[in-house]
Amino acid sequence: MQIKFELVTYDEELDRFELDENSYQIELDDEEAKTYDLLKSSDLQLYNWLKESDFFLKYIKEEVYQDSENKKFAISDINGISFIRFYFFKVTSGDSHYEYFKKLFNIHEESDWQDREDIGEEILQCLSTKRKELILELC
Repeated sequence: MQIKFELVTYDEELDRFELDENSYQIELDDEEAKTYDLLKSSDLQLYNWLKESDFFLKYIKEEVYQDSENKKFAISDINGISFIRFYFFKVTSGDSHYEYFKKLFNIHEESDWQDREDIGEEILQCLSTKRKELILELC
């Protein structure tokens, strides 16, 4: 089984993510494919599994970012499961992104009239921590 994935690079100095314009594929063995099938319905568990997999990090070091010591990056897509909202969320982002992050971060609105900007700022605060967890660094 093959999985297709995309990446974003992280510039620590500017605290900014940039799209890596390439799409990559990696072959999974039978055991890895079974794990993928179990985790594909839970986006962050899938992300963490891939992020922590030796085969994935080896592929990145050897095929994607060779000779890129201390390169920081994150996964933006795994087989069509997008994580891009984690890196490019803005207060002006769409409702589906707001709903996703309110659920993820357990943010409950006080009332229907609560200002969207307040919720957006709360999401951005939570994201600043979550983003750090998602970043991988090549050593």
